Amino acid sequence: MRSRWKRLSLFLLCLSILAFVTFFPGLPWSRNIRHTLKKTIVKAEMKVASWQGHHPRLMSIEGVVNDAGAQVQALDSRSGWATLADRQGRFVLPDVMWYPGAVYELVISNDDSAGKLLKVRAPDAYPESGVFNAGELNVNQGSEVQLGALSGVNSITREDFDSAKRDYYKDLFDKLTAEKQSEEDKIGAIYEYVAGTLNYDETQPELGSPRRVLERGSEYCGHLSAAMETLVAIGNYRTRAVNGIDGKHPPGTHVIVEVFYDGGWHLYDPTFGVKFRNKDGQVASYKDVRLDTSMITEDLFAKFDPEFRRNLVNMLPAIYQTGYHHFYYFKNN
Repeated sequence: MRSRWKRLSLFLLCLSILAFVTFFPGLPWSRNIRHTLKKTIVKAEMKVASWQGHHPRLMSIEGVVNDAGAQVQALDSRSGWATLADRQGRFVLPDVMWYPGAVYELVISNDDSAGKLLKVRAPDAYPESGVFNAGELNVNQGSEVQLGALSGVNSITREDFDSAKRDYYKDLFDKLTAEKQSEEDKIGAIYEYVAGTLNYDETQPELGSPRRVLERGSEYCGHLSAAMETLVAIGNYRTRAVNGIDGKHPPGTHVIVEVFYDGGWHLYDPTFGVKFRNKDGQVASYKDVRLDTSMITEDLFAKFDPEFRRNLVNMLPAIYQTGYHHFYYFKNN
């Protein structure tokens, strides 16, 4: 009997040590294991819901946060979209997966480093409109989190830099910025160069290399933005591409570039050759334009024909007004 208890005690001790080593928060692999376990549980819950006749489907979450312009995203979002709240703190977060009992971990943040995490429970019944109103969310009641330490952040894609052609990009960066003094002038010179490569005869759908775009041009906003990102990154600036949509079906979509300098983000559109100025006369950020789309005026697109200008003035505000976005960063940038 004593030997059996010793074996049982030893087994329980080993099991406890294994659980500690696996799930203790401070250990490097525990975060990934916990995240994998969480996703496995969610999949099981969705299967049970389907068996019970509650078929999981996409739903949007709307609500209000006490933080105008805050970014709202759901961990492990199926869509990969985040959104920015408007001036009144109102937001709509598109395409999260609904099933009875689902819990959404919403991260509200004002930068790309830290934020607050709040949990919201799905309604038992799928809303007829496809939009669930979560009401007012008090950001101050959320748990402090570091975005870089979170698993399940799907609103960001990390991409490889075209290191094989690094010398080409560095030489071009140095040439374009050689006589520029301010950060804005340097980035402006790069933006104008890339905007000059818009080429509606260059229709290759695959990006290939940003160098190809810089030398031959492209008609695609994603390609032109990748080219500008590459030149900016080689100059050791933090940069990201912002893919936005208007929320319609089929969606209107557009990709622009943000660059961090002088203490903030600044937005450039290398496809249509525009940048927006905020009330202080500075190059506006994506957040600035989302909160004030009156910056988008027809005169900024004077190089295009009248009908195309009108189309842009209709399309672009609709994209910025949703706040729907997905960020693309270079790895280690």
